[in-house]
Amino acid sequence: MSSKYILAIETSSSICGAAVIHNKEVISIEERDVRRKHAELLPGLTKASLDNINITLDDIDAIAISIGPGSFTGLRIGLGFSKGIAYAKNLPVIPVPSMLSLAYSLREYEPKQGFLHSHANKVFFQTFRWENNIPFPNKEPSVGEIDDYFQVLSHGFYYNCEDLLPNLKQLRLAKPSSSNIGQLASIHFEDLVVNEPYSLVPSYIAPFKTGT
Repeated sequence: MSSKYILAIETSSSICGAAVIHNKEVISIEERDVRRKHAELLPGLTKASLDNINITLDDIDAIAISIGPGSFTGLRIGLGFSKGIAYAKNLPVIPVPSMLSLAYSLREYEPKQGFLHSHANKVFFQTFRWENNIPFPNKEPSVGEIDDYFQVLSHGFYYNCEDLLPNLKQLRLAKPSSSNIGQLASIHFEDLVVNEPYSLVPSYIAPFKTGT
């Protein structure tokens, strides 16, 4: 799939962005660090990412999306937007796990584990193995109290849980980006692609609870 154009969407975090990937390289990207404005900004950022390189949605071969875990509202907005384009243009969708993309953002470091804030004092946790500078999950993410994971705070990453972790010196800050989503989609295309994506749902992992 490396020779195709992939439109990558990131909305699982405070980052709202769109990138275009070709030959596994990022050739255009538009991102903003915002909160609660994903639905408002995503269409314009997507159009800008295409306009930058003088292509349209008619040139896109697949759509990659951060599928979760992450922001409840952000995941729904991103997936709904992506499925709308997929339906209109008859395109496959490539759902990329959010924590895998966070690990990939630190590929020069090759983190073995990662922490992502869920709600209250709970975090998502996942471990990874690396092959040729590419991350693979050892198993599905788990969610639990931060205290449950104190013994494994080493050679890993964190995102959006600075106030919960006791020793950030042992971890590195990961950064969500549509560029990571798109590049992983290109790398893992055959394993992740969904040719009929209309029943896809976000990977929430943990039940959403209001007021926490």
